[in-house]
Amino acid sequence: MRAEIDRLDDELLGVLEKRVSIVSDIAAAKKDDGRSLAFRPGREAQVLRRILETHSSDLPGAVIARIWREMISAVCRLQKPHRVSVTAPEKSVGYWDLARSHFGSATPMSLHVSPTVVLREVSTDPATLGVLPWMNAEKDSWWVHLAQGGETVPKILAALPFSPNQGGAFEDLNALVIGQSQPEPSGNDTSLMVLVTSEEVSRARLNDIIGKADLPGHCIDSRSPEVEEGDWLHLFEMPEFVSDDDERLSRLMALAGEGAIKVVILGAYAVPLSEA
Repeated sequence: MRAEIDRLDDELLGVLEKRVSIVSDIAAAKKDDGRSLAFRPGREAQVLRRILETHSSDLPGAVIARIWREMISAVCRLQKPHRVSVTAPEKSVGYWDLARSHFGSATPMSLHVSPTVVLREVSTDPATLGVLPWMNAEKDSWWVHLAQGGETVPKILAALPFSPNQGGAFEDLNALVIGQSQPEPSGNDTSLMVLVTSEEVSRARLNDIIGKADLPGHCIDSRSPEVEEGDWLHLFEMPEFVSDDDERLSRLMALAGEGAIKVVILGAYAVPLSEA
């Protein structure tokens, strides 16, 4: 039996090396595709969902997910190197572990108390991904920066943790991953959007407008302007993938009336397995 285990180890290593070789061929084929990162959270979510639905061993799903996450992260960096900047205002070890579990043991990471530092690093370096706390939208304000929109303003790309791990010490922590890439659908997604208005609008009115525009979801936060002549920002959560060119956004602007200034898609993320 031990000899059989040795044989299987060799077989596993051979299959892994073959997989890495194919990834290297893919990297060479898309070397000039213009993407700043090889990070494909939508594709990764699809792979993990399929693997966890298929596996039938006695190993816990969390262990299977961790093995595949480590492999996916490693081969992703082989295509295009990247680093991760983590915000941890509280329970620093928990947020660090959350990011390390998702991005693998060898991914370069840095830890910062302020989300402003993470936002700056991601905005100035296309090869940096940011991890920002998302425990309660009412207490978070970094999304206001994303609402500016623009070429170098990051997008929301993923949510952590994607796969549950009951052995973790900080299961209550949640975070979002941002980067200078376009989000992609995974088949089961949540999108975040901001409607900018020149005046205050009630939450009931906002929910009525989004419903009439045939967009799912609801308003989860509104921010008053910091200066007298500033704008109001209204954050919406939508249980499907919504892209920047979705025709329903034009309908939303029309229904919002003259006070509507713009609508900004902050990004989207694959619904975590625990929620699905």
